[in-house]
Amino acid sequence: MFSLFCFSQKIHKNRNLKKVNIVIDTLSKNHFLNEEIIKNILFSKIEKIEKKIGQLCILRMEKKLNNYPFVKRSEVFLSVDGTLNIKIWQKEPILRIRNGNQEYYLTKDAEVLELSPFYSSKVILAKGPFSKKEKKYLADLVKFINSDELLKNQIISIKKNDYNSFILIPKIGNHHIILGNIKDFKNKLNKLKAFYKQYLNKIDTNQYKSIDLQYKDQVVAKKR
Repeated sequence: MFSLFCFSQKIHKNRNLKKVNIVIDTLSKNHFLNEEIIKNILFSKIEKIEKKIGQLCILRMEKKLNNYPFVKRSEVFLSVDGTLNIKIWQKEPILRIRNGNQEYYLTKDAEVLELSPFYSSKVILAKGPFSKKEKKYLADLVKFINSDELLKNQIISIKKNDYNSFILIPKIGNHHIILGNIKDFKNKLNKLKAFYKQYLNKIDTNQYKSIDLQYKDQVVAKKR
C-alpha cells in the first residue's frame, strides 16, 4: 500500500498543470486585479504556465500574491484533476488622500495604499496633511458616513484647514460643514443628520455659507 501511494504521488507530481482557475472576490466593488495581473505576478512573461505539478510551490505562490499591494489575502491549492485554483480577496480603500503632489488611498484599517495605474476607486477625497492618529479617525469617520444613506449621498470631500479644523464638503448646497475637532465626529454628524432631515427640503442651502457643528447640542447655520 505504501509503495502504491508513493507511486501515485510520483505520477501526480509529473502530471502537467492543465488549468488555472482564478476567482477574485465579488463583494468588493473595486477592480484593482484581474486574471492577467494575477498570472503576471505568479509567472514571468518568459516562463510557461504549462508546468509539471511537482514544480509548483503553493506557499511561494501565496507569498508572492500576498506581497502585492492590492491583495488582502489569497488561497492557492491544487485539485485532483490538475487544476491550480487561486482565490483572491482585495484590499478595500474607503478614502483617497491628496497632500500636495502626494496622493494615496486609505483602507478601512487606516492602512496606506498606493494608487493603481489600472483602476481608480470612487471614494471620498480628503485634502491636507494628516498624522497617523488623524488617519485612524478619518477611516472611522468615513466608515460612519458610508454606513448612513443620507450622509453617504451628501458628503463628497473632507479637508483640514491651517487651524487643524476639519471641513466637510457636501454634494447639495453651496456651503461647507465645519466639523472642527475630528475626535467627536459621531455626535456632530448625528446633529447634521437631524438638521438635514428637518430643513434640507425646506430651505435654499445655497443661501448659506457654512453649517457649524462645533457647538454643543446645536447647529449654527451662517448665511452669505
